[in-house]
Amino acid sequence: MIEQIVGYALLANFIAWQFEPIQDLKNLMRLYLLHKYLGKLFYCNVCMGFWIGLICFKSLWLGLIVSYLSHIFKFVYFKIEEYYDK
Repeated sequence: MIEQIVGYALLANFIAWQFEPIQDLKNLMRLYLLHKYLGKLFYCNVCMGFWIGLICFKSLWLGLIVSYLSHIFKFVYFKIEEYYDK
């Protein structure tokens, strides 16, 4: 159970920040003004984590846990990048 929660949180970060086909789709959404409505889902790792957790677990509490973990993973990821960019 724990490994599924962590896996979904990492998946949310992967989709929101690093998966290149999704990044191209996000750029196309800006062109067609869909960014206003769907942009938060794909740009925000917390939102993505919540929806992935809610859909996969069908539980509000587990969706919130996945979104919080994805927020923590994003914070750690950017701190590591900041450290190596020095």
